[in-house]
Amino acid sequence: MCLSLRKVNPTDVDLLYKWANDSEVRKNAFHTEPIPYENHVKWFAKMLEDTSVYQYILYQGELPIGQIRLNVEGNEALIDYSISAEYRGKGFGSKLLQLVREQIAIDKISNVIKMIGQVKYENQASARAFEKCGFTKRETAEYIQYEFLL
Repeated sequence: MCLSLRKVNPTDVDLLYKWANDSEVRKNAFHTEPIPYENHVKWFAKMLEDTSVYQYILYQGELPIGQIRLNVEGNEALIDYSISAEYRGKGFGSKLLQLVREQIAIDKISNVIKMIGQVKYENQASARAFEKCGFTKRETAEYIQYEFLL
């Protein structure tokens, strides 16, 4: 399986909108309400300009499989990721997390020393992906926090 990451570009706006509004993605998000298209377009344009945000699309060959976004604050990168509905349950979540660790070095995001993922307790698939990749688990009242030191 030939997997690769590609930086998001302006032509990805509709694909990311579709993925963001997937019912399972909304259920597992911390803000569960559907996202209006015009709000997404504004957010997307702002995100593309933000130098502290790194977003990538996961590809298997020519097929887009999922997305991952790193919001960098200081030396920490908060992870947000999702896998397209037709590819869930096939191990792509953990592969995506592994690839983004390598991408941090490739893109020379040198200030990042810790990756953080926050997962709802009900989202067992995402929890398994973080655990499979060696993230340290810490339970809070609201969610499970996973951390990985680079």
